[in-house]
Amino acid sequence: MDTVERPTVRFIAGRRMQCKDIPDEALCDAVRRTPPPWPLMPGAVPWRMSWEVQAALEEVTGPVPDRLFLAKVRRLFAKGLLGGCDCGCRGDYHLIEECRNGAYGCGYCP
Repeated sequence: MDTVERPTVRFIAGRRMQCKDIPDEALCDAVRRTPPPWPLMPGAVPWRMSWEVQAALEEVTGPVPDRLFLAKVRRLFAKGLLGGCDCGCRGDYHLIEECRNGAYGCGYCP
C-alpha cells in the first residue's frame, strides 16, 4: 500500500503559508460541507472528523500542512466559530452556531 506524504510546508508568493492565508469562512464552509460520520440522534451535535474537514478545505485552498490546519482550527475556536477538540486528540469539529441555535448542545460551547 502506497502512502501519500502530506506537505509539511507550503509556500505562497515566496513565503511560508500562514493562518491568515486561509479565510475563516473557507474553513467554516468546509465544516458545513462535511457530513457527520454517523446518523444524528435527536439533540446530538453534528461532529465532523478533522481529516474529512481538512480534505474539504483542500478542495478549495490546495494542500494545507497538518500543523497549519490545526493552528487555523485553534484560531477559529478562540474566535468562537468552532467547537469540539482543537488539540487534535479527538479530531472532531462542529460550528458553534449549531450549538447556539437551541437544537444542539455539546456542553463545551459557550
